[in-house]
Amino acid sequence: MRPENPLAAYVQPAPATEIDDSLHLRDVLRIILKRKWWIVSASVLFLLGSTISTLMETPLYRASTTIQIDRVAQRVVDYRDGGGNAEMWDDGSALQTQLELLRSKALVERVMEMLQLDLDRAKLASRDPAKDSGSATTTETEPRDDWIGRILTTLRKRSEPSVKDMSVLDRESVIGSLRGSMQVEPVTGSRLVRLNVIGANAEQAARIANAWTEAFIKSNLERKVDASSYARGFLEQEVGKAKARLEESERALIEYTKQKQILTVDEKSNPNSQNYADFSAALSRAEQERIKAEANYDEVKRTLSNSKDLLDNKALATFRENKAKLELEYQEQLRTYKPGHPKMQALQAQIDTADKRIVEEAKAITTSIEANAKAAVDSARAQEDRLRVRVDAAKRNILEVQDQGIRYGILKREVDTNRELYSGLLTRLKEVGVTAQVGTNNISVIDKADVPLFPFRPDVMRGAMTGLLLGLMAGLALAFVIEYMDDSIKFPDEVERFTGLPLMGVIPMVSASKNSPIEQATHDPRSSLAEAYRSVRTALQFSTAKGAPRSIVLTSCTKNEGKTTSAIALAVALSQMGKRVLLIDGDMRNPSLHRAFGTDHMTGLSNVLSSDTDPITVTRKTEFKNLYLITGGPLPPNPAELLSGPGLTRLLSPTASSFDHIVIDAPPILGIADSIILCNQVDATLFVIESSKTRKTGIRNAIRRLRQSGTVPLGAILTKLGAEMSMYGYETDFYYYGHRLDQAGTPVSEPVKT
Repeated sequence: MRPENPLAAYVQPAPATEIDDSLHLRDVLRIILKRKWWIVSASVLFLLGSTISTLMETPLYRASTTIQIDRVAQRVVDYRDGGGNAEMWDDGSALQTQLELLRSKALVERVMEMLQLDLDRAKLASRDPAKDSGSATTTETEPRDDWIGRILTTLRKRSEPSVKDMSVLDRESVIGSLRGSMQVEPVTGSRLVRLNVIGANAEQAARIANAWTEAFIKSNLERKVDASSYARGFLEQEVGKAKARLEESERALIEYTKQKQILTVDEKSNPNSQNYADFSAALSRAEQERIKAEANYDEVKRTLSNSKDLLDNKALATFRENKAKLELEYQEQLRTYKPGHPKMQALQAQIDTADKRIVEEAKAITTSIEANAKAAVDSARAQEDRLRVRVDAAKRNILEVQDQGIRYGILKREVDTNRELYSGLLTRLKEVGVTAQVGTNNISVIDKADVPLFPFRPDVMRGAMTGLLLGLMAGLALAFVIEYMDDSIKFPDEVERFTGLPLMGVIPMVSASKNSPIEQATHDPRSSLAEAYRSVRTALQFSTAKGAPRSIVLTSCTKNEGKTTSAIALAVALSQMGKRVLLIDGDMRNPSLHRAFGTDHMTGLSNVLSSDTDPITVTRKTEFKNLYLITGGPLPPNPAELLSGPGLTRLLSPTASSFDHIVIDAPPILGIADSIILCNQVDATLFVIESSKTRKTGIRNAIRRLRQSGTVPLGAILTKLGAEMSMYGYETDFYYYGHRLDQAGTPVSEPVKT
């Protein structure tokens, strides 16, 4: 049973925190600084390789010529050629078409023939294609019928050309080289195109560039001439056919007029047609007059009360003027007399008489106006009806004539159509004949290619910069890959971030060329190890309200992480404060403290736990003042059962011993249960982590096992921190401080308690 922890009131177990395994910016900087030589080496290697590779390349020259591709060529005459309106249409594809023509195989072959770059015809003629073909096929083996044979046959056919003639293959090789050396570069925002030819021979590159533009211009002219020639030939055939049809239709028309004795059926000279036209025009005018009369009649009826005749009538105006005078006199008398006065009644009677005469006069006038408008409408209608009768009669006469001349009209129209078609084709033929002899081209050379003075490639500086950039990227990638594969805690701040435990101290890596780490930590107070463990001791003193815990277990994930050295050095540091300290070797499977103190382990912890042996009998005094030792003892067959017994509780009980502190060097946590049992029996547990070696997975599993057993480590100690970590911001004071010792070998800066 676990004894009551005297520090329980002061030490609160830290809750299980979520492990932060993310990559921070400072981690990236550390990785870069830590693996800087990998990055520098990769950068230098790539830089040298790229520079050497660039310098080994064959110098290449670039000759450039600039041409202008207009949408429409400048015209000498205002005739269109056989191309019609195609050249006027520009939807963005015209320039792209010209660019593709610049890259065409036909143009490449033309340039090759102009510069005589193709193979010697005599050599080609001297070759025997059958012999070449035979030599190529003699190496073939009998095809296999299985699926492997079919696969091999397919692969062979994909890698071998279907043509065995070496002249064809050599010519295709030259064409491929020419096309590969030429680059077409449109100038943005213009109709200029730059042709670049790259080659090892500067003069030849310039000749190829100029020949390319010359061949392109000639081929463009030839295409236009060919189009005009084709159009001229086509039009000549169509003109001949149209002429024959016209002569035939004219003969048919003449024969028909002779047969029917038709003098003329011309509409202009035909009396019936003239009469019909005259009567139709008169009818149209009559209809207009009738419509106008009806509209006038409707307007008169609508505006009869406001008619101009009413307003301009003098008699009616006289009546209205008299009425107005009477009304004015009535109003003036109304100021003196009342309406019922006889004089006023007489005036009112005169006014009424004037109104009556005005109404009668207006009615007579409106009746006359309406009658006149109605008469005009009737007259127009009658005239229209008479003209319509005459038009119908003329129309019947014309229809009778047309019935006789239907065939004549058909023949006449056919003659006219053939004549127009013949005239149009003949005119077009003459236009094409003129344009065929005028050389128009929409392509012009702006700058001819000059012989380049200096190589275009290789660009040593660009190659070096590319190699340096690739080297940096490769070095960074390699550094991060190595760092990712190195799954260990390497920096002090990673301890708290990854484990969630407070960092109690950082132990530096020391050289063992003179003395062992244990000797440096215990016998050399000036050493960095001794100073580091005194810092751990100080951290323990401030870890609880009552100072350093009485019983402490030091454990780790696996062996050789520095927990034994830490246990000895911490015990020595506590004893230097005047405390009575008991150091126990809790690893009964592989004890090691007896070797560090130069003694045996014939008796020890296993004797105390397996029997009623008094712990005093197995406790040994060490060379250090106030420090005592219990070794592991004989190797027992069941260490975990012994640790679970009452002997360990009795040994650690404050009443059973007079020691101020008990430090236990426990075995590793992973794989065995001994450390779990020990951690549950003591006041505090320190977890030892070796820098750059202990795997994070092991740390995670070890802390999980401790927490599952109800134990929360008081803190962690990071051991064997390399000296190179000082450049990452982890310099510790023990690298710079020396200590003056007293006669007992205790640093003056440390309080001595007697």
